[in-house]
Amino acid sequence: MAKTLTNERNLLQRQAAIGQELNLFKRMRLVEWGAAALFVAGGLIWKLALGGGAFPLAIGGVLVFLALGHEARRKEQMQELAETEQMRGAKEEVARLLDEKLANDHYVLNDLRLKVGREKCWIDHLVVAPSGMFVLNTLNWDGKIVGDTGKQCHLWKIRAPDGKIRPARNPVGRVLRERRILCNWLKGTNLIWERVFPLVILANPNAEIQVTNAERRVLVPEQAVTFINDFCFENPVLSGAEVEKLANGLNERSREA
Repeated sequence: MAKTLTNERNLLQRQAAIGQELNLFKRMRLVEWGAAALFVAGGLIWKLALGGGAFPLAIGGVLVFLALGHEARRKEQMQELAETEQMRGAKEEVARLLDEKLANDHYVLNDLRLKVGREKCWIDHLVVAPSGMFVLNTLNWDGKIVGDTGKQCHLWKIRAPDGKIRPARNPVGRVLRERRILCNWLKGTNLIWERVFPLVILANPNAEIQVTNAERRVLVPEQAVTFINDFCFENPVLSGAEVEKLANGLNERSREA
């Protein structure tokens, strides 16, 4: 088993924030709709039965408008909460595989915050091993995924099971940026850039990958574990002490970011 230093926390915090907002909407819902119904009913009585003005009805209309807006926001938050839970589950599954199937001289940092100079990034999973470093960007895309890993291909396409097609930014560009920032942090160490490997992980079991030039770049979780483990048969570029020092140094840097 690998040595896991950090676990996912960003999505967990996001889930908690969404949950708090949904609880607030739940409390507001009864008050808003109750007040709206009261002003609309009272306004109708005031205007039709007593010959009064339309001011109470106007207030009731405003309250209905606000309540409908909050209802729409609540539905959006519920959808975001579901997507966040699914994404967190995918990342935790990748983290579990790395922890269980990598050797004990490998260190795993999940949800790594890294700031170097004016640049910063958030790395989903980072493996520090005698064979080098592996920067993993995990996605939970579902459906047929069509794209090209080339830098010139800025957009990919995702065809959902219902047939809808939506564009998605080329994730290879993001993981290459994360690799570059990490390599800037590595200046002065014994690890050369060629031994820092960027990988995009498509974790959804229902993903159908049709990506050009995907070899050694776009993988499913099990393939990523095999890819990393295959380097164990090559001559190491880092000693055990250097691996531990780099992993602990990145862990400390993440806490400061």
